[in-house]
Amino acid sequence: MEEVERLIARYGGVVSTRQLIAGGMPKAEIRKLGWDRPRRGWYASPNANARVLRAVKAGGVVSCVSVLRLHGVWVSDTELHIRYAARALRPTGRNCQPYRRRPREEGSIDTLDVALACAVNCLDPEQVVVALDSALNKRLIQMADATTLIRDSKYAHLRLDEKCERDSESGLETMTRLRLRSRNIAVRIQVVVGDIGRVDLLIGRSLIIECDGEDTHREKFHADRERDRRLKALGFNVIRLTKQDIEDNWKDAEQDILAVIRRGDHLKPAQVVV
Repeated sequence: MEEVERLIARYGGVVSTRQLIAGGMPKAEIRKLGWDRPRRGWYASPNANARVLRAVKAGGVVSCVSVLRLHGVWVSDTELHIRYAARALRPTGRNCQPYRRRPREEGSIDTLDVALACAVNCLDPEQVVVALDSALNKRLIQMADATTLIRDSKYAHLRLDEKCERDSESGLETMTRLRLRSRNIAVRIQVVVGDIGRVDLLIGRSLIIECDGEDTHREKFHADRERDRRLKALGFNVIRLTKQDIEDNWKDAEQDILAVIRRGDHLKPAQVVV
């Protein structure tokens, strides 16, 4: 029964009859469970995850970015993404499918490889690179996997895998890098500056772009300001972008960065060569 308990926990409390039998539960015991049956061949435990239950009731399984989020992959979309194996019984959420294949249901939550195959067809090109960067950085996939995923997607002609960077540490950093490079601005990522440590992005000799997430912890706030002060003392120009700057107000943020570059300030040498 330990195997059954692990299955139930792994799949958000929603499991199929086939899974329960494979886990060693006799059919007679399954019939005695008294659990809800969201659809034929599926059982939901009393504390089943609401989003997983919703996907199975609708006639599908949790997939795409909803699965990537469970693995810690950086995604901004919080909508429930569902892969319908056949037809939708009660359409809900966003329907996501791989480009050329329709994998069978292995559980109420898709495997990471199926979820990634769905994501590269569901997301826009920028967000595809964001997701793949994050998966690469977390060592969930290799660059060869990213290439295969893109090759088997609707974006094969764009060669998005060539835009991926394993060292990118956040989706905000990836978005900023992609947008600046699209303007033919040379950007280096995760550059080590003396004993201060790594900075997110470096343009030219001395323009540093730091991309802040939603972490507003007091300790981090003061640590970041101390870093900025030390970097400026060494001759670096530091622009710190917030999540809102990047996701909602990029046009304004970009204009400020471009103004610094047009003046040539990014080419001024710092006291530390990087």
